[in-house]
Amino acid sequence: MRELHLTRADFRIDWFSGKGAGGQHRNKHQNCCRITHTESGLVATGQNSRSRVDNQREAFQALVPRVLDFYGFLPRPPDRNESNEVVRTYHFERNEVSDGVVSQQVRLTIDGDITAFVLNALQNGRVSRGTGRH
Repeated sequence: MRELHLTRADFRIDWFSGKGAGGQHRNKHQNCCRITHTESGLVATGQNSRSRVDNQREAFQALVPRVLDFYGFLPRPPDRNESNEVVRTYHFERNEVSDGVVSQQVRLTIDGDITAFVLNALQNGRVSRGTGRH
């Protein structure tokens, strides 16, 4: 398994005064935090608290998942277009079963005749032949 070792040197931490409501305390003190991951350029800020520690924690909590994604450590859900799943639709009114490519009569499919679907799947590479899995 790959490991990722990040240190404080991989980040630049800047402190700044907050803007907006809060009066004199907010404008005089530099308790808002901006953290930049130097390699990727990703930036996150924390400025919702009066505490420097809380704002720094907020910024790191926002930045860490984005940095992990930058390095490819977050699993990505499979794209719907990349899966081998086939949706088979049964239209009883039209007496038709379709998987988007092949169609045949409902009664034949219900009785177990799926030869046309299997042959189409084999021709298009949608079936793993050695494992028996679809």
